This record gives sequence, structure tokens and C-alpha cells, in this order.
Amino acid sequence: MYRVIRKRFIYFLLAVSVALCALLSGCSSTEDAMTDDESAANGIYRIYYVNLDETALVRRDHKAVSEDFEGLLSELLEAFTTTDSTQYHSALPSGVKINSVTTGISEITVDFSAEYLSLDSITEILLRSALVNTLLQLRGVETIRFTVDSQSLVIDDADVGAMTRDSFVIPVGDSINSYRTETLTLYFPNADGSKLIQEIRTIYYSTNVNTERMVIEQLIKGPVNPNLITITTPNVLLRGTEIKGGICTVDFNEEVNSNPFADNPTDPEVVLYAIANSIIDSSEEEIDGVRFLIEGSMDTRFRGEVNLDQTFERSADLIDTSGISVQKEGTIVDEEKDSAAVSSGSGSAAPGAEENPDEEETEASGR
Repeated sequence: MYRVIRKRFIYFLLAVSVALCALLSGCSSTEDAMTDDESAANGIYRIYYVNLDETALVRRDHKAVSEDFEGLLSELLEAFTTTDSTQYHSALPSGVKINSVTTGISEITVDFSAEYLSLDSITEILLRSALVNTLLQLRGVETIRFTVDSQSLVIDDADVGAMTRDSFVIPVGDSINSYRTETLTLYFPNADGSKLIQEIRTIYYSTNVNTERMVIEQLIKGPVNPNLITITTPNVLLRGTEIKGGICTVDFNEEVNSNPFADNPTDPEVVLYAIANSIIDSSEEEIDGVRFLIEGSMDTRFRGEVNLDQTFERSADLIDTSGISVQKEGTIVDEEKDSAAVSSGSGSAAPGAEENPDEEETEASGR
């Protein structure tokens, strides 16, 4: 198996935070405001290129001619790899070839020549993000996978694996120095809701988001392990967190009282300990316990059962130490409201073809 074993974490963050941060900034037109899948539904596909400084992605509209999937795939790849613009160029570097493109039920696998492994970190992540975001617009495509001479792409000892729309998130307005990596220890209930099992996630995120907020946001997204139970509905909002005297106070909106599904076997108290344990084990600060508010008040019983006027300390008894930890790496996260996903999912095509020369190039500033 080809392995890309390089000390390139800093370059990885540089490339992503600088190259992706401006993709949707500065867009004021109605067409620009559309997501990629909305645009594709109108037969207009966004092709992602690289600016001449090779510091940012450039997005250009391409009106599709083909109507069938294979024709659209070939058309997007042709547009991706060739351009005569004097303002930007293809994200596919000279010397790197695409050996083949294989389509599955919901996945496209792109196999590159061995020269891919010689790319510097910035060039590599720009290529990866540009091609993934371009191809994810095709109808029914949910994941993109890269291989090199038919072998899985491995970076820093980790298999890159299937990339989805969640693999790239735009951090708007932050400098490279404001990003860091953190390993979070999360807890989710097991299948019968009686015990908590640990999941480990390595997250790259903005320092303007505190660790406690990041933990809760990840808990709301749910477990990676399909055998574990999600603890909230996706509509739960975190109103705020505060640490004082070793106690972390967490304030949710009222949606936290809703069960994520009708036959949820998890006791409400176990849900609160899942959150408390996750915060205590992940926080950089010394936290002795967690208190919960709903809409700023502790008077409401959690899901009609648990008195919130108490402090929840770490519960080791609830942790199933035989459970398997799952590690999910490589997500770029900015939980501020001005963040937006780069890539969108599927869309249908319509005939006609033209390039939109008027769409503005987006580049990083002040980096």
C-alpha cells in the first residue's frame, strides 16, 4: 500500500483554512447564494480550480451539455482538468494523471498515477478538495474515494477513505493561527441504553469555539458507530456554556427535551451523564462537574424525569470499558454561524454549455 508519511499537519491546516475559507465569502448575487446542489438542479455545475498563487480555490459555473450520468461525469472531469484561463488553472498538477474513474452505487473512486504521492501538502489538499467538491454534485453520488495505482490513499498513517460533503467545511474569516487540533473523548449509550461507550474524535477547529461547545456539537451530530445510540435530535441548540469554580454550566434550548426516536431505551439520566462525562474528559480545564439549564432555567425536569437542580459529576460506573472506541479524523470544523459546507450532494442536469466568466474569484486575504 502506498503511504504518504509526512509531517505535514501544519501545512494541512494552512491549505484548508487559507484555501477554503473564502469560497463563499463575498458572494452577493442570487446565483452565488445557491448551494452546489441547487445550482446543479438547474443544470449548472460548479467546477473548482486553483488560483495562480495556489493559495485558494476558484469556483466557476459550467452549464452542462450531457443529460446522462456517464456523460456528465466525463464532462465535469474534462472541465476540471482543462482550462485556458489566465486567472486560474486546474487543481490537477502537471505530471499527475488520472488513471481511471470507477463509479459504484453511490461512490466514485478516482485512481491517480504514482506522481500523486510526490505532491506537497498544500497542492495535495487543494486537489483533493477541488475534485471532491466538483464530483459530489452528480446525482446519487454521496462519497468520493481516492486511490494511487489502485492502492488506498494513506496520509500520516491514516487511510483517507471515503470523503463526503462533511469532509470540508469553510472557516470564514479566521487566520491560520486560529486553528488547532483537539482529541475529544465522547460518550454515547450502547444498544440497550444501559451503558456508555467511548468514541474518540480528532477534530480540527477554530479557537474561537471553546472545547466544551465543540464536545456538545459533536454529541448532537451523533455517534459514528452504528451500534451506539444518538442522544438528541439534530435540532438541539446550545445556548451557551460557562465554567466557574470547576463547574461547567450548559444551557440548551427546549428541543433537548425531545427524544431522538420513539422507542429510545436510554434513561434520561444516562443522556445527561453522556454529556457530562464527555465534557469532563475532553476539556482542557479542570472540571469537577456539569450543571444543565434549559432555556436558561433549571426548573424544568429533563425529559419529564430528571431534576436539573444538581451537579453531574463524572460517572465511571456507567462506562462500558469493553466497548470499542471509534476514531473519526480529519474534519475541519468551524461552529460559528458564518460557516458553511463547501460541498453539496446530488443534482440533476440540463442541456446547454457555457462558462460564466463574470463570477468572482475568491481568494484568502490577510493570511
